[in-house]
Amino acid sequence: MAETTQLTEAVQALSDIVKMNTANDHEQLVADYLAALLKDHGIESKMIEYAPGRVNLVAEIGDGNGPVIALDGHEDTVALGDMSKWTEEPLAAEIKDNRLYGRGVTDMKSGLMAEVFALIALHDQEVPLHGTVRFMATVGEEMNHLGAEQLTELGYANDIQTLICGEPSGADKRLLLTKPIQAMLGVDPDTAKKMADANPTTEQHFIELAHKGSLTYSVHAHGVAAHSSMPEIGKNAIDMLMTYYQKQTAYFESFKTIVNSILGPTVPVVTLISGGEQVNTVPASAEMSVKIRTIPEMRNDKIIMELERIIAECNEAGANLTLDIASSFYPVHTQEDTQLVQLAKKVGEQVLQQRLPYFGAPGGTDASSYIVTSPDMEVIVFGPGNITAHQVDEYVDLDMYAKFITIYQQMITELLA
Repeated sequence: MAETTQLTEAVQALSDIVKMNTANDHEQLVADYLAALLKDHGIESKMIEYAPGRVNLVAEIGDGNGPVIALDGHEDTVALGDMSKWTEEPLAAEIKDNRLYGRGVTDMKSGLMAEVFALIALHDQEVPLHGTVRFMATVGEEMNHLGAEQLTELGYANDIQTLICGEPSGADKRLLLTKPIQAMLGVDPDTAKKMADANPTTEQHFIELAHKGSLTYSVHAHGVAAHSSMPEIGKNAIDMLMTYYQKQTAYFESFKTIVNSILGPTVPVVTLISGGEQVNTVPASAEMSVKIRTIPEMRNDKIIMELERIIAECNEAGANLTLDIASSFYPVHTQEDTQLVQLAKKVGEQVLQQRLPYFGAPGGTDASSYIVTSPDMEVIVFGPGNITAHQVDEYVDLDMYAKFITIYQQMITELLA
């Protein structure tokens, strides 16, 4: 009866927060709700304001005599999109065929609430936990991990040994029969079909043990304008930038063969370039923007150091270049043989009744911020939800939502036994 009551409460709570419009703002609505919910179960929490209306929440349970296990989830969602294309209202939290529909329910309010109710169950049942469970609900994950960056700066990530990020890790199991998913998993069609046939649920889940980081930056060239008939009295910013571009290209070529076993190579892309004022003027300014998807073997700090070296080399030769780092989020890779990954596989396969393959993702999570101060942190991305994230008619399977509450409970109980 207690489990049934808790599940009913968990579904109601998920419905309540899906109805809150936290598209890239107003996360305090969720933070206030979580604080009240946790307090009803005797769990105190701390509210950490990022900006007016934007509030992170941190709550802890356990005896503090052991490792720190972190549960991470974000309160924000992407924009609602074209509401006319939704079958269900994006903020109505409609339930049909055991699916709850709504913007952000799969990415990642269901993961957030599964973590909350795992925390509540462990506390209510007085499960002995020799260590600390730190639950962190963040703002602005969809826009540069704003809350995770703030919590990291405030020291909340310094002592984390293990992080479970409840981002969606599932897909309709029929996708196992498609070539892109087979290629991602490195399996042949027969193996994929056997996986699908052996899975009694509607979804196939994965354990994401790695994801790429990202580095976004601009290089600015500062020249001196002059009439194009007298270029010798000016300094051509485009020429400076092109000289740098050639050196940068050679550097990118130098690490093409450095490949992560899960994530593959570093992927750099020059995405924007501009310069000059008009056709008869020596350009006084030019700039280039670059996006790099990074891997642990070529971490962001290593790349930044090399970029600074190239710029210094160009400037010594007479250029005037500056580097502007717009964002830097580190890559994550936890080895398959670690306790966290093996435990997730054992518990997850038992509860979800399916084989759980490993994979790495090109996109990042809040973990990219936390791992900067704790490079040895073990991280997995594993949660309810599916690839309807950011799409119209986004939904979560409520059976999977309930199963992940159980998975998180069992994993934390074993990690802090």
